Amino acid sequence: MVTIENILINQNKKRSMPEKEDYFDKDGFLVCGKCNTRKQKDINPPIIIGQRVIRRVPIICKCEHEKIKAEEEYQNNLDFKKKMERLQRDGITDTKYLKFKFENDDGNNKAISEVCMRYVENWQKVKEENMGILFYGGIGTGKTFLACCIANALLQKLVTVSVTNFPRILNTLQSYEYEKENERQRIIDKLQYYSLVVIDDLGVERNTPYSIEQIFNIIDTRGRAKKPLIITTNLSMNELKNPNSLEYKRIYDRVLEMCPIRLKLTGESRRIEIAENKKDKAKRLLGLD
Repeated sequence: MVTIENILINQNKKRSMPEKEDYFDKDGFLVCGKCNTRKQKDINPPIIIGQRVIRRVPIICKCEHEKIKAEEEYQNNLDFKKKMERLQRDGITDTKYLKFKFENDDGNNKAISEVCMRYVENWQKVKEENMGILFYGGIGTGKTFLACCIANALLQKLVTVSVTNFPRILNTLQSYEYEKENERQRIIDKLQYYSLVVIDDLGVERNTPYSIEQIFNIIDTRGRAKKPLIITTNLSMNELKNPNSLEYKRIYDRVLEMCPIRLKLTGESRRIEIAENKKDKAKRLLGLD
């Protein structure tokens, strides 16, 4: 029969079982031979179970405590990594987005990068206030990079984030037959599960009535969920405020409403610079200098 008394006695025997290096001090307490700290202590008042008085109980020595702490830290890091990987698999639609992190920033837009880092630092507040960001400017100026820097920094905090783009969403929606309207709506509704949604390249999608309607549905559903949205676009602010159709006006008006933080990126296209660097490396590699 298992009793509390038996458990305490067994624990006492187990922890009081001397290791090869252990010894007893002048007061009769078992001491760890590795870290020279006690493995026993007397409790006052003693534990009384039936007719038995238990005064001297086992305790964890310093090195055993450090070992347990290290094991807990290892397990916590392992659990964190698993959660991170699950969040990435669930929300990041293209692995290239995972490469964009603040530590890889070239500093060409230092002031805007600092705004983005403060956005992460103040995440709880901007989330409560439903403050989204609109990155706009020329092609290759770093809009996607900074948007994904925010996403990846929040993933490090185990915030649920999705990074995608309109062409990908529209292709997924169109893969369902028209009679499966509920399934298409389920995909749109799923985006509202994430604490933050990043949608890349507004304005490059197909200009069809179906696409326009679905884009508005996606943005409007997110707006009604009252959760932050980050949008990147090559469109200018003038194009966003003065679109050439009523259909796009209601989309862009909704975006501007949901994204009060508007960051314009300028400068030469990094894509051209990257392409030139690759060309130079290829020439050196193949001896074409």
